[in-house]
Amino acid sequence: MSKSVPFTHPIMLKNMDNTGATVKALFDDGAMTGAMALSTFNMIKHELKGWQPLSQALCMANRAVILSEATWMGMINIEGMEVTGTFEVFDSAGGWVFLFRKPLLQAFKAA
Repeated sequence: MSKSVPFTHPIMLKNMDNTGATVKALFDDGAMTGAMALSTFNMIKHELKGWQPLSQALCMANRAVILSEATWMGMINIEGMEVTGTFEVFDSAGGWVFLFRKPLLQAFKAA
């Protein structure tokens, strides 16, 4: 399978009561976990229900180890199509807002 070209597209993160938040996600099948930038999470966490604090070490592509701050599981909606998904929150150092990665692509049958 060839790698897809990264692109951005809005996604809706939905709570059980259909409230939630919309973020612009970077779609890229290069990593193994969905992730939200800590700066974005801090702006919208009051809109997301069910997030949990998390202290887990994540190894980045450049071999840097970064601690995850939180995790969230809920419905992810893209233009009316929904799946249950999860992501972790960590400091992206301004590199991105939300990474839509391989497990989420597979859940949407896009990888």
